[in-house]
Amino acid sequence: GDIARMTPAVLIMLALISILIIAHELGHFYVAKWCGVRVERFGFGLPIGPVLWSKKVGETEYCIHPFLFGGYVSFPDDSPESPVPPDSIERFENQPLLNRAAIALAGITVN
Repeated sequence: GDIARMTPAVLIMLALISILIIAHELGHFYVAKWCGVRVERFGFGLPIGPVLWSKKVGETEYCIHPFLFGGYVSFPDDSPESPVPPDSIERFENQPLLNRAAIALAGITVN
């Protein structure tokens, strides 16, 4: 009945939200790369539970997590185990203020 009629609309809504999340994170990703910040991980889905799929391309590991309502871009600053030295310009925290602002605002700008 009603649930069967709503299912296509719900699936379309979930697909559109997923596209919005990916676009938002890609905004952070591309501006960070353009500014010279290393992106260690690009994830689709919240990093809860197992990784469903991952592939390392260059310095970045791309992954998909089971809970798809979220995403993230991980910089060396996010991991104490990162091989990037603490004073490296490849870290978000060591970028000039305007670069950090551009990276932070890139996600909402894409949206």
